[in-house]
Amino acid sequence: MDPQTMHIIFRLVISMALLLPSPTISITKCEFPAIFNFGDSNSDTGGLSAAFGQAPPPNGETYFHSPAGRYSDGRLVIDFIAESLGLPYLSAYLDSVGSNFGHGANFATAGSTIRPQNTTISQSGYSPISLDVQFVQFSDFHRRSQIFNKKGDVFEKLLPKEGDFSAALYTFDIGQNDLTSGFKLNMTTEQVKAYVVPDALTQLSNIIRVRHSCKLFLWTNYFCPHNSQTIG
Repeated sequence: MDPQTMHIIFRLVISMALLLPSPTISITKCEFPAIFNFGDSNSDTGGLSAAFGQAPPPNGETYFHSPAGRYSDGRLVIDFIAESLGLPYLSAYLDSVGSNFGHGANFATAGSTIRPQNTTISQSGYSPISLDVQFVQFSDFHRRSQIFNKKGDVFEKLLPKEGDFSAALYTFDIGQNDLTSGFKLNMTTEQVKAYVVPDALTQLSNIIRVRHSCKLFLWTNYFCPHNSQTIG
């Protein structure tokens, strides 16, 4: 593994460690001007719904009282993270109606994987918007949002400021669908561990390496990767 990739992974580990509670350290309240999220259905707040149609009831019924782009009857972990930081719920990057990106954006879509997909969503059930695509979307969002932000007026309210990108919290909740894709091919647990997991990690390393070489995350200090949930 090259030094640049090791440097990024080291920063990820340190960021996770800093987020853990310690009985000997006084924890101060975290303050972030924005959140940028990447992931799958565990944190999708409307991406897949905007692209392929609204998530039907009973999704959204418990808290929002109607479908709200989430594959859940209530709020998601990313919603509670935003609430705890005093920020509004994240608008999905793909949602063009009523969105406000002034405090970040959500690039997650249900069914997304770390590994790029070579099938349609109707064939496999997996989103074509894999993690590498989400990073391309973020790169374009970062560049274009600052062009429009300089125009002032309503753009200043609906788009993040340049300084928000370096001070923002970057959250990642993805990888579960990579595991289930192996099980759908009748792989055993050992086969998934031997083939799918290393491939997913290689893809993740490649994505980080490319983005780091483009200095996309070079100035970022706050990462919060989520562990994959139990499957069974």
